[in-house]
Formats: sequence, C-alpha cells, structure tokens
Amino acid sequence: MSVEDGRRVQAGVRKRWTHHSRHDRVASPHRSEWLQESAPASAGSPREMSTTRLISLDGSVGEGGGQILRTALSLSLLTGQGFRIAQIRANRDRPGLRPQHLAAVEAAGKLAQADITGASVGSRSLIFRPDAYVPQDLSIDVGTAGSTALILHTLHLPLALRTDEAIRLTLNGGTFNMAAPSFPFLDATWRAHLRAIGAPIALSMPRAGFYPKGGGELSAWIEPANLKPLIAIDRGPLVRVRGIAGVANLRPDIAVRMRDRAEARLADFGIRAEIELSKWESPGQGAAIGLIAEYEGCVPATFSGLGEIGKPAEAVADDAVDELLAFEASKGAAVDPHSADQILLPLALTPGRSEYTVSEVTDHLRTNAETIKAFLLERSITVEEAEGDRPGRVIIA
Repeated sequence: MSVEDGRRVQAGVRKRWTHHSRHDRVASPHRSEWLQESAPASAGSPREMSTTRLISLDGSVGEGGGQILRTALSLSLLTGQGFRIAQIRANRDRPGLRPQHLAAVEAAGKLAQADITGASVGSRSLIFRPDAYVPQDLSIDVGTAGSTALILHTLHLPLALRTDEAIRLTLNGGTFNMAAPSFPFLDATWRAHLRAIGAPIALSMPRAGFYPKGGGELSAWIEPANLKPLIAIDRGPLVRVRGIAGVANLRPDIAVRMRDRAEARLADFGIRAEIELSKWESPGQGAAIGLIAEYEGCVPATFSGLGEIGKPAEAVADDAVDELLAFEASKGAAVDPHSADQILLPLALTPGRSEYTVSEVTDHLRTNAETIKAFLLERSITVEEAEGDRPGRVIIA
C-alpha cells in the first residue's frame, strides 16, 4: 500500500522524539545472512560502505509513491548500504517529501546517526548514509494527520531484526488515512501475517486520528523477529466476516448506518457478517468501517471504508464491501492485494524459498520487488501476473 498523503497533510510541523525505558530481555532473534550486523563505526562499517557505494533509486518508477522511499530506508538500515533517491513521489499530486515521509526519514536517521541530505518537506531528492545502530524505544509525532501506519512499516523490521528485547514504538498522527493501511487492517491482517512468519507484534490505538486534525496514537510492542519462509498457495472457504464500524465525535447513528448497509449487502450474497459498533476517542471527527474476512487456513483479509465530508455513511460501507466481494470472487488467491506488497520485504529477508498467490498484482507489488532487488542482489523475486482464473504468484528464492 502506498499513500497519496501529500494532499491530506500540512507541512512544516516539527517532530518530537522521546526515548522510553528499556523492557525485560527476551530471546535473541534470528539474524538473516543478508543483513549487516550492528557494529561501532570503523573501517568497513556501514558508514564507510554507504559513503563509497550509494544505491541509486528513481522515485518516479512504477507506482511512483512513498513506498520506494520507505522500503529503501528499511533496507538501508538493515544492510548498511546508503542510497540516493531522485524524483521522490513524482507520480503524486504533491510530489516530494510530505511530513510523514520526513518523519520516517528523521526517525531512521536518528536511529542510525545517519548522514542525510535533502531532508525537508517538499524535497524531491534525498541522500541517506546510515551508521551502525542499536534498537531503542521511540515516540514519534508526525505533527499532522499523516499516516502512522506507514512510519511503522518503515521502522518495524530494522527494530525487530536487530533487537534482543521488546521495543516500544509510539506514533502520533493519523490512524485512518486515504490510500494507507487503517488500524483495523494493521491489527487483524498485517499483524497476523507477521506472526505467521515469525515476527510477533502487539498493537493498540488509544486515540483515533483523522484528517485534518490527526492527533491519533498508534502504539506498537515489537518483539525480536525469528523469520521463517511462507508457502501460501490456496485459500480455504470463507468461515465468517466480522468487522467494526466506528465514529469519532459524530452522531452514533452514522456507525449504525454503515453497519446496516454492510450487513445487508453482504447478506444479498449469502454472507452473514457480525459488525461491532465503536465510538473512538479522538481530537477530531471521523468515521470508518473495517470488514475482516476469515478464511480456512489463511490469514484474515481486511477491507476498509473511510468517511469524508459530504460522503454518506452508506457509501463508506460500500467501499469496504466492494473490495471484500472482489476478493471473495477471486479464484483462491491466498493473499489480498493490500498485503501482497507488505509481506514481500520480510520474506525477502528470510532465508529459504517463499511462495504465495495474490488476487491482484498491483503496481505497488511490482515496484516494491524492484526496490528490494536493488539492495538484496542475491535474492530472486519473481512476480507472475494473474491470468484468467489463475491468480498472481510471488516466488522468492
């Protein structure tokens, strides 16, 4: 998932950083053979390597959004390789770094004491040279309604694959964003994928954050990762659909209308749904629905609808229902289109062969594969397009 977040956030707000106390130690994680181990800066250290060999990336290729930058930041920290990226988010309405992208850059830079050139809102080019780093608890305030989920995606693996004790990450900003993962998706689907491949994480949302005020809070407890390959070829039958319809500082009947619309439409297709109502704490106003489809032998797939000014509650529900029905109609793909590109990076860092089928091969998936291959030259990533009744397929070897 990428995010056309530039049109949704404000610029020029300073970020605030806080380090938390350490947690009790837990077992040491698996160390992937492709990762640069943390070490003090010295000859041959990540700082020296990234200074002499910069990976060049074009931010306009493929989906041309912020995903290229986020994946590059994660892999730069983990491999010690510096990179140069030009034409950042060239395919978006407001190109260049937006506040949440800058927050991700600054977080990665602070963690690794990186040398950074071009870190400012609106910048269309960036040079990032990391040093060795020690995982630590962080609190990050985007300062706008920018997506906290996308910052979490940037920092999760660099923390999980390097730590030998639990890490707490607290993010303040948007928790429900257009074209970005919503909290219900993170909690029900992304977290389940991570658990299945050996990267447990716990999440909570003490406050919801909606455009334009933001002010939401996403808290993550990141455990040391012990990554293992994934083989997910077939999807079993639909077991049940559950969900949540919630509002923040809006009339409760809006949530009721979203729930009733979703349940009625799904019933027309013989699908019974159980959707809870919620009233979220938030400094702003907003409405959202998340539908979680549980299949036999597969990670649940979550589909969301997000309210906007002037958008009827029924239309918000329709957005989620339409995506769920499209996935249900696909021919047995094990992974939904939103998760397909998000699980690619951890699996590329996992020794051994992984393979999974996808209901749709998106530009985000193709672009993420190319970005990963720029850093991990030893890994083979094959993306096979869907054709007829045959789903798409991703093979990592």
